[in-house]
Amino acid sequence: MQAGSDRRYQVVVWGATGVVGRCVCTTIVKHYQDEVKWAMAGRNKEKLEKIRDDLAREYPAAKSIPILTGDAEDQDSLVAIASQTKVLITTSGPFAKLGTPVVEACISAGTHYCDTTGEVPWVMRMIKAHHVEAARKGVKIVNFCGFDSIPSELGTTFLVNHMQEKLNRRCKKVTHLFGDMAGKFGQGTVASLAFAYFMENSPERRQSSDPYCLDPPDSQRGPDGGDLLRIHFNKALKKWTIPFVMAPVNTRVVRRSNALLHHSYGSNFSYEEVAEVPNVFAAGIALVMLTLSCALFICKPLYPIINGLLPYVGSDPEKIIQSGGHWNSTMVGETEEQPGHKSQLVFLKMKSKRDPGYWETSRLLLESALCLALQAGHSSHVWSHHCHSASLVP
Repeated sequence: MQAGSDRRYQVVVWGATGVVGRCVCTTIVKHYQDEVKWAMAGRNKEKLEKIRDDLAREYPAAKSIPILTGDAEDQDSLVAIASQTKVLITTSGPFAKLGTPVVEACISAGTHYCDTTGEVPWVMRMIKAHHVEAARKGVKIVNFCGFDSIPSELGTTFLVNHMQEKLNRRCKKVTHLFGDMAGKFGQGTVASLAFAYFMENSPERRQSSDPYCLDPPDSQRGPDGGDLLRIHFNKALKKWTIPFVMAPVNTRVVRRSNALLHHSYGSNFSYEEVAEVPNVFAAGIALVMLTLSCALFICKPLYPIINGLLPYVGSDPEKIIQSGGHWNSTMVGETEEQPGHKSQLVFLKMKSKRDPGYWETSRLLLESALCLALQAGHSSHVWSHHCHSASLVP
């Protein structure tokens, strides 16, 4: 029987009182209230009721949103919540601290799961511990459903599909260039990243430097090396670049997808992510700042001070929307060719007028959950990282 069938709800939002959680709830009420059976969930009933009341003032239909309560330290309560829905959305991080009981509850209840984590070491640990049981039950665990790493995944998929369908070629390499972006970057985001990459001491943390650390153990490795802090001029894009700050996450996710799809992107597929800078001098300054930022987080005693200097984002989705934000990126793909033949280049542009950190992430997370909730069928790839779950995890 398909996981999560015959449930009271299609989607439950766990962590609805957080910033991303509230944004997800607002989006459902605005666009899907009459189409999706859903509920809000969290630890504090009073806070959940306040959020529901706030939503109802602008959207009267929100008065009927069911509220479920549980506690991350009470596994039975999490299983009880997960048992009522086809898909559980969770936005509560750091996931290495708070996410494991939720994953375990979903697998126990036979419920699909998706989150916004960017914590590669934790995901590695979850795959090792729970993949076999999730596969046995047909439960899909879909991580990285926010700005990290949906644009990277979808963009690569579109490029590869175009090459195969229009050019009859496989893909040799994709370079993803992130351009100008603006949005909120608050304490919660930094806490999750800091814990995953600078405060956690685990075998997975050390292994995460391997560019193919998320691939299945027996998978074919590609040509990509480790993450390098370097300045580079990309001739195809005609831009000076430095490494993109989230490349250590997104690159591994894209490579895992290629491995799960039996390396259908290309026989020796390569993927990299970089950030655009205006000139070589700006690149040097930006690279120094990036290096210093990493060094500061490595010094654990400084973390509380750094966290205290970061802005409190707040929890009002409408204010986040009104505060603006945007992002854009360009991908260039190179086709596989016979020796002596030059690769063809395929360009893909993506852009949005939404804040990438919170508003865009919440929409991508919700759409990922709806793909899982509304799809039919079964897949052996139960631990995947795709917003396009309905096609890649059919």
